[in-house]
Amino acid sequence: MPFMLVTESLEKEKDKFLSEIKKNSSYSFPPSSEYPLSELHEKKGMMFSLLIGESRSGEEVVLKGSSGMRIIPGYVNPCYSRNKMSEALEKHDKLLKSANGDEEKKKREAEALSEINSLFSFSSLSGDAFTLSSIESAKGGSGTCAGVKVLNSAIRKGYRIKAFAEFFVGKENENYKEGKFHPPCNERCKEIIGKMLLLDYVYVDEYIAVVEKPAGLLSVPGRGEDKKDSVTERFRLLFPDCPVNPSCHRLDMDTSGLMVLARDRNAHSILSSDFEKMNVKKTYEALLDGMIEEKEGSIDLPMRLDVDNRPYQIVDEENGKKAVTEFKLLGYGKRNGKLYSRVLFSPLTGRTHQIRVHAAYGLGHSIIGDRLYGRRDEGERLCLHAKTLGFTHPVTGNEMSFSSPTPF
Repeated sequence: MPFMLVTESLEKEKDKFLSEIKKNSSYSFPPSSEYPLSELHEKKGMMFSLLIGESRSGEEVVLKGSSGMRIIPGYVNPCYSRNKMSEALEKHDKLLKSANGDEEKKKREAEALSEINSLFSFSSLSGDAFTLSSIESAKGGSGTCAGVKVLNSAIRKGYRIKAFAEFFVGKENENYKEGKFHPPCNERCKEIIGKMLLLDYVYVDEYIAVVEKPAGLLSVPGRGEDKKDSVTERFRLLFPDCPVNPSCHRLDMDTSGLMVLARDRNAHSILSSDFEKMNVKKTYEALLDGMIEEKEGSIDLPMRLDVDNRPYQIVDEENGKKAVTEFKLLGYGKRNGKLYSRVLFSPLTGRTHQIRVHAAYGLGHSIIGDRLYGRRDEGERLCLHAKTLGFTHPVTGNEMSFSSPTPF
């Protein structure tokens, strides 16, 4: 689910927005008969977005966004140059009208889409820019959503993002109720917003955030400038007032999946303690090289660091720390010509590389792509994913549960 951060202030801004457009019978700012509110209730309605930010001088700002290609007064600019887009649309409209035959028309449509995608430009928190052409999931309408527009505008202006969400106005249906907050859509926005914010946010509130760490990214910075890029460093770009080390637990660099981070010290202290005491519920999904025979069971193999061969962990019955992992076989399959076993792991202790070691030495089959305890072919990733995460919210006391689709 793409990023959304709802606060009491944002609720008030939304109520103010709805009150004003209802009073003026227009959804533009200032109101205009060209944008009558009635058309939204007579037709299918529109998505709008609000973002509360803080400027570099400390001033609070509110940005409004509207969905679609239409330029509406009072809302942030689109994510493209209006002049260049008008020129491109006019050019390709003429070419499409003059196309002879289906094949030529398809060619023209592909050329038009390619050029239009290259005109959409977005900024990330790291200061990098990218276009819609770099988004693999891009399809019609991508880059025109209300939420993408306000996030892009805020990042370009250097605003600190304090609250953000989209909401619907217009003729209601089973999916959309007027005034109800929604996160941006997965279909068109997730990858764009993920590149803007440098992380995929599953959940955010004023105290914690849950993200999906991609494989190959460090959880925390390593030694040296070349190992600075990490989940926590990217997180701090969005939430600069978070603790110096906001991570409450870690995932191996090669492992993908769910991580929870804290936005304040109290939440960090409580969550870190819960992870240390294993008062959390975690499952990992993995592909093991070969076919295991046991359908389910428990692996109890004590572990310790191999001090002569860091960062390897070894099984040590005498000096190792207790390490227990439950497992369940989900099925068999074939990947790149190799047979594999798909297994769900539930660690009951939290040792470094625990699942990787228990798979290799407890089940006798290493995880596919494990360069430490097995082998990795060129271009292959470690097939280990932190799939589910459950914990007690450190402030509200609510039970939180999250799930992430396995990417392999």
